[in-house]
Amino acid sequence: MRLLKYIFLTIISMATLVSCDDFLDTVTDSSIPTETALQDRDIFLGFFYKAYQDLPERVNFSYEAATDNAIVNKDSYNESKAARGGITTQSNPLDDDIWETNYKNINTINWFLEKMVLDETKAVPTPVRFDLNEDVNLKKFYLTLGEAYFLRAWYQMDLLEKYGGVAEDGVAYGFPITTSYLEYSDDLNLPRNTYAECVQQISNDCDKAFEYLPLQYSESTGSLDVGLLTDAGRGSGIAALALKARAYLYQASPAFNVSNSNELWNKAATAAAEAIEAIGDDDLMSLSAYYSKNNLNNGTDFTNPDLFFRGPIVEDDNTLERENFAPRMNGGQGKFNPAQNLVDAFPMSDGYPKGTSPTVTFDEDAQFAGRDARLEKAVVHHGESFGGITLSTLTGGLDAFGSDQNATRSGYYLQKLLDSSVSLEANNQVKTTRAVYLLGRPELYLNFAEAAVQATGDPDDAQFGYSARTILAKVRDRALGQGNDQYLPTVTTKEAFIDVVRNERRVELCFEDFRFWDLRRWSAGVEDKSLIETPAYGIYSESPVETRSFASPYMPIPYTEIIKTSGTLINNKGW
Repeated sequence: MRLLKYIFLTIISMATLVSCDDFLDTVTDSSIPTETALQDRDIFLGFFYKAYQDLPERVNFSYEAATDNAIVNKDSYNESKAARGGITTQSNPLDDDIWETNYKNINTINWFLEKMVLDETKAVPTPVRFDLNEDVNLKKFYLTLGEAYFLRAWYQMDLLEKYGGVAEDGVAYGFPITTSYLEYSDDLNLPRNTYAECVQQISNDCDKAFEYLPLQYSESTGSLDVGLLTDAGRGSGIAALALKARAYLYQASPAFNVSNSNELWNKAATAAAEAIEAIGDDDLMSLSAYYSKNNLNNGTDFTNPDLFFRGPIVEDDNTLERENFAPRMNGGQGKFNPAQNLVDAFPMSDGYPKGTSPTVTFDEDAQFAGRDARLEKAVVHHGESFGGITLSTLTGGLDAFGSDQNATRSGYYLQKLLDSSVSLEANNQVKTTRAVYLLGRPELYLNFAEAAVQATGDPDDAQFGYSARTILAKVRDRALGQGNDQYLPTVTTKEAFIDVVRNERRVELCFEDFRFWDLRRWSAGVEDKSLIETPAYGIYSESPVETRSFASPYMPIPYTEIIKTSGTLINNKGW
């Protein structure tokens, strides 16, 4: 398999570690030969730290806007084109060199791992001088080794999520597994491994990472310098366990579980339970704390017990606000608009689905009253004060559709992950600091609840150490308040409980890049497009704002990769 022309870079193009204050503070130095790198620990580590640089710096809202959760405010945007049938084997508006980037990083990590071999029989037992101070340097050796295994699993999982699928032969495939450093002269026409083989590879790497990494970084474990309280931007033991649980959940899902094996659900529940047991089944931090400036992507302190792994910290930034603020907020572009479908998905304040509560009245003219508290924190609606203005989004309003070329198409503006204190005013700009959350406790709890009820058929079965109901209640209680959920106790059947879990994933993880992939893994094969083609609605009419059209619930392998392999690399069904 020829993995695109830039993937198998020779080792002459490397990174030099130039600052001990930030492990990602690297600069490219194409003049450093391999021999020199292997004589200097900082330069050597710089090779590996390059793999951190391609972690997301922000959530990819584009996928959300191709689901029933959201739309973009112009149908000329790639997100709209993709959602309306614009994805083909030759062109995927949502695919920004993902295949190439992931393999580039996997190959870099493979080179690094091949060098990171401890040989006590040699005068220098480590690849470079990690042994000068055994207490400090060998600890660094093992920490970095664990990080490498974790990051390889991370990029492999991204390939599996983006390109895994069932081919015409009925077999579920993932990606071509590569665990050795490859150069141009090697045979690169590698076939796709099966989905099961890919999950096993990810699991193996997560297990190796867990072997070498602290569960969490802390001064007490010696994994952090004095004064540094958290390092959630690096792979950790709990991040490895959470990533492993995600991989097993995907494998068990209907779209990839072609034999409908209940054993796969057992594996997924077991993996998630092991992660929960390792970190503790604590309640989630309060909703106000989770959404505060210091804890949700826009603060300078990322100490968060519910955060396992994040992307790099981006300072002095207003990218998301400029992209999504309403036009009246000093020129916001209003791009990603929550759909009415998503608003309807949030339960009432007592946990009952919208409009079904026996105690909380739903008012169509005041849709946000008496609702789950997460709704107000995710969506900006008519009459709400946000970012210095009071929104007017009803027909004819100052912020309604038609009021500006960048005004909302759905009647709503995005609030989640945005910092309302940011100002876009030309002469008085206020920016923020953020980092995207990549692995965390809310997703882990939801992964377990889904897998456990699928495996056992009983929301109250605790054979994995916890019941699906107990763990799901922790997610809902954080939003509704302890003891306020009157609906979950009434849900007793497997099918009804699965519906609740799926809806919880939708509202809890909205705009965090889950919905697009959840709808696909829940599909019952290539013919089932009922979930992925649900139209998106707004507040202005009963007609859809935008319809959805996809050739398959499985995404296509890039055509450029297919033609390079002379048929070795088969595509997913539907393409």
